[in-house]
Amino acid sequence: MAVIAAALSHLLLSDGLSLSQWQQAATNVGGDLGGSGDTAFSAAIVNTLLVMPAVLWAGMRLLRERRVYLTVAVGTIGWFVTVGHYIDRLSDRPDIVMPLGPLALFIAVTALSSVVLRPQERVNPGSLSSTSAHPVEERAIGSVGREAA
Repeated sequence: MAVIAAALSHLLLSDGLSLSQWQQAATNVGGDLGGSGDTAFSAAIVNTLLVMPAVLWAGMRLLRERRVYLTVAVGTIGWFVTVGHYIDRLSDRPDIVMPLGPLALFIAVTALSSVVLRPQERVNPGSLSSTSAHPVEERAIGSVGREAA
């Protein structure tokens, strides 16, 4: 799910930065595309930071995952840090992709954070069954109160 969220967020960021450059270029030559480049740049950053947690949460809930809050938090903070670190490369040329190393690291850390809160099976001492809530006593049927023959 982290791959899909990263791809969608990256697409929104690249398109928003491209629009920002088009608006700045139009302003420089005296034209007007209906807004400033700074507004488009800010909108691109805000949209990519809003899409990441929404896509992560919705995708994991569709996959019937529980306890997704840590993964969503790690993904959102990781995406914020990754975008913040590499925004200069993207704003110079919006058709460029973020470096694959940091992008792969972001995806790996986000995916591994979902393993942290997995429910664990309870194991009771003296029980052969790992899923029962009470220890199982080994008795033969009908031996309640007397020795089994």
